[in-house]
Amino acid sequence: MPAQTVKDIKKDIYLLLNKAGQMLELTEEAFAKNKVSSLDQADELAREIHSKEDALTEVLAKLASSDAEGRTLLPVPGYVEKIATSIERIMDNTRGKIKDALLVSDKGMQETAKLFSATREVLKKAGEAVVTGTKAGADAVVKESDAVINMSNDFATSHEDRLVTGECSPKSSSMYLCVLYAFEDIAGHAKEVTKKLSK
Repeated sequence: MPAQTVKDIKKDIYLLLNKAGQMLELTEEAFAKNKVSSLDQADELAREIHSKEDALTEVLAKLASSDAEGRTLLPVPGYVEKIATSIERIMDNTRGKIKDALLVSDKGMQETAKLFSATREVLKKAGEAVVTGTKAGADAVVKESDAVINMSNDFATSHEDRLVTGECSPKSSSMYLCVLYAFEDIAGHAKEVTKKLSK
């Protein structure tokens, strides 16, 4: 089998980020519609990402000593795996939400819908930035990741206000906050992917 080139590896990273986007889409469907079957499909994608990350890191580790770009890319599959792990945290909380019949306020559902949408866009742009390698693409990911992080923080504050007024259930509170913090982590890891590429 011929050795993978850096271009091949970038394509594989793009495909992994695409799978992470699919995971997020399935998780959103499960969160909004209480569909466990969507989480099962997302689990399969997570397994694929974890498996491929190991293989890519092994290839990059071999390339790193003789190829500067390979050395720069070395940590990137690990960041993609961290993105998948953060999505799995949302999946786990969604399973708990479904199992325990936890209710989320209308406002909370609107907030998570915005975060799912914005985060999917970040992952899509991160994948494109990996392939194109443009500074403009990387900068867009950083800017949009920061927007997701700020949105998540704002929503956490709004959630606390709803908790005080009794609009939110204390039983659902920790689940909801865990979901918000996972979105922050996804955005942070996406930023790291593109920071590595723009050096």
